[in-house]
Amino acid sequence: MAQSPPSEAPENSAPPAPATGLAAIGFVPMLGLAVITGIIVPVMAWIALKDPELTPFEKTVQALEYLREGRTKTAYLEAIQMLDEGITDPEVGGALEFIVGVALFRKAERVTQEAAPGYIGITEPIYRLSMRYLERAQQKSIMNELVSEWRYTIGACYYKLGHVYEAREILEAAYEMAEENRADIALMLAQVYLDPNVLKSSLVHPTSRDEQHEKRQVIIENLKWECLEDGALSERTEDRFLALYCVAELQRQDGQVDVAEQTLTQLEEMMNSIELTEERAGEHSDMLAILKARLLLDQKKTEEARKLLEKIVTLKTGLEQKAVLQGHYLLGRSYAIDERYDLALAHFEKPAAVKDSEVFFPANLYAGDIARRRGLHEESLAYLIRGLDGVDSTEVFANPWMDLDEARELVQAAWDEWGDSASYEQFRFSLELARHMIPLFTQSHANQLMALVSRKRAELVQAQYDAVAHEEDLEKLRDVREHWKRAGHAYARLANSSRASSNYGQILWEASQHYRRGNDFNNALQMLEMYIASNPRSGLAAAYIFKARLLLDLEEYDENPRVDEAIATLQQTLRDFPKDQLIYDAQFLLGRAYLEQGKTDEAAQVWRSLILESPLTPEAREWQQALFALGRMLFHVTETRPGYLLTVAEPEEPEAAPDKDERYRQVDEAIHWLDEFVRRIPDHPDAHEARWLLAKGLRFRARRAENRIKTAETENTRIELEKEIQEYLERATAQYKVLADELARIDQRNELTSASRQFLRDAYFEPAHIQFDLGTYDVSGDSYRQAIDLYSNAAFYFTGKPVVLVAYYRIAECYRQLGAYAEARRQLEQARVILNQIPEPFPATSTNFSKQEWQQLLEQSVKLYDLTLNASAAP
Repeated sequence: MAQSPPSEAPENSAPPAPATGLAAIGFVPMLGLAVITGIIVPVMAWIALKDPELTPFEKTVQALEYLREGRTKTAYLEAIQMLDEGITDPEVGGALEFIVGVALFRKAERVTQEAAPGYIGITEPIYRLSMRYLERAQQKSIMNELVSEWRYTIGACYYKLGHVYEAREILEAAYEMAEENRADIALMLAQVYLDPNVLKSSLVHPTSRDEQHEKRQVIIENLKWECLEDGALSERTEDRFLALYCVAELQRQDGQVDVAEQTLTQLEEMMNSIELTEERAGEHSDMLAILKARLLLDQKKTEEARKLLEKIVTLKTGLEQKAVLQGHYLLGRSYAIDERYDLALAHFEKPAAVKDSEVFFPANLYAGDIARRRGLHEESLAYLIRGLDGVDSTEVFANPWMDLDEARELVQAAWDEWGDSASYEQFRFSLELARHMIPLFTQSHANQLMALVSRKRAELVQAQYDAVAHEEDLEKLRDVREHWKRAGHAYARLANSSRASSNYGQILWEASQHYRRGNDFNNALQMLEMYIASNPRSGLAAAYIFKARLLLDLEEYDENPRVDEAIATLQQTLRDFPKDQLIYDAQFLLGRAYLEQGKTDEAAQVWRSLILESPLTPEAREWQQALFALGRMLFHVTETRPGYLLTVAEPEEPEAAPDKDERYRQVDEAIHWLDEFVRRIPDHPDAHEARWLLAKGLRFRARRAENRIKTAETENTRIELEKEIQEYLERATAQYKVLADELARIDQRNELTSASRQFLRDAYFEPAHIQFDLGTYDVSGDSYRQAIDLYSNAAFYFTGKPVVLVAYYRIAECYRQLGAYAEARRQLEQARVILNQIPEPFPATSTNFSKQEWQQLLEQSVKLYDLTLNASAAP
């Protein structure tokens, strides 16, 4: 049956009766009360009663306490967690990094003790990480009470990682304030100071032997006090052994051989009393054998030393390579002492090939020194470079087997021999060695050596060129100039690294000079401007004069005109330095600048003033230069050079007479100055050219009379003109005769230049041409006969050279003038035979004719003589 819906209570029904007890509170309030009573109240009570949370500083102090108690791992975890949380409390500073660093160091030390021989290297990353944390601790600041342990720990890390210079400095400070670990610090310091380079770095005067002795004595005393006294390191017998070994080695380095041998005896006794693994015992035994061998070598007892060393190098296996390489190195030293260099090199070669060996560097340097002494310069250079390339820095250079000063002496000795030689190849060795000297030597020192040898090499190449290249050889000349440019570059580099040096200006000056000799005028000018800008105390006049020279040099190569600037520079020099001893050099150069500009009158005026008005004597270089330059300029501006085959002087045109008179006046003055030049300075380098110009000028001067004689109105005038012609041509012939004699002697030595060869040719041919010209006025024919003799002499001297064709052709002309046509034709036939004998290529420049042109000329001339002879033979 279906349920009926509930009926609503009537409005007037009675309310229900109120509930009683817990039912009256309700379920939800009861649940809330239960929670408060059972959970919240206990939690609040726990919070109220528990210890308050530690601050970062308090947590750090707690971690430091753990570290002090030996709970290293707990301290490490606490500190790492705080670092991960990014704690930056200034009160904490670097304490957290200190804790982590010390913890890592202790771990590395434990692993080192537990690791088997050969696996010590696995601790290097741990030491390195420890070092980094300790360095960060210092950057943040360290509590005063932690400084001592921090110094010991980071100093030990530096020592373990081979950073001996950092280790020395900080361990010294640690030893001064340490209350614990003093024995460890003293032992580490002693092992660091076994390197002579490190020991010297701690001294006020590193090269003082007295200071070195005092320092070693202090180290030895500290070792004895901290490590070798009764009770010290009583449970660490191996460390006592190492301490005593350091004492012996320091005594050996100090030259106390007898004392060191006594200490070595104690070491051998101690060796027998300590318990060591087989590997450690072998290692210590090798150390003692090496030490004993070095003591024997110090006493020159080479045979005894070799007996010990031969056992090491023959009995050891590849796992004991360190001792083997040291043994070979000392064997090399022993044979070098006995001057048995082949055996020494054979032993040095083995350690010289192993770069990670301690004896790699000294083995290469000693091998290089021996190879050089034996004349094996290429091998020596290879050894030295290989050794030098292993030096990354001298500031942290560490090698207990070689002092840096000794290394520098060996390298410098090699450079001195090669750099002071006169051999191009050895100059190359010295230059290559200097390039690899850094950082064993300073950059400035290496640059200085490179500059010096570059200059010497350029001087050698220049001297070789000057000695043999008398003919212009453009390829060799370019090579010479390239060497001078390299010297300029080397001095420019030296100047760049010597800006603070007192020689800075002088280096710039030399760089400029070398660049100019290499025809690099732009760089030369740049170096010179830098020299002037360096404000030298003296030499400015010379600098400005040299600048003018460079500007004149650049005139030929630079699109911008430089002569005006050169003239302005020289005029300023004359104005600003009127009493300087170089003022006359500036005056001479000013004349040259005017000449370059085409102002010949101004140039002549300057040079005349220098010759006639200055207080200079004829012995002065500037006076001689001006004298020659003035004579040469006056000669060239008159266009006085006649053609070689010119037989008849051109008649003088009346309208050109004024110009002709000026030309003759100028050539008269040129003759005057050139004649004075060759008379006063016959041995001057320009004397040959001056004499050649003088002879040319005298011959040209005779042409004035030759032109006038054509129009002579009286016999007396004609006679006077003939006398004048004879006088000038005789003077010209005399000058050619002197020139021929001087140049022939030089030619015998094969020292003629291309210019002096031309002078020599003219000295033989021009007198003959003169006699040929005189034949016009000699009805007797003697002049032509003299010309034939002179041409014959020229042909004999230049036998086999194309110029002899000129001699035979002119001889034929002389015979023609004498009416001997058959003899003239015979001379031409002889010329044709000679022409066919001249090999190709035919040097046309020597006669102005090519071979084909000579063939045509001689053929046509022979035909003409044939016609003449046939005509004279006809009835």
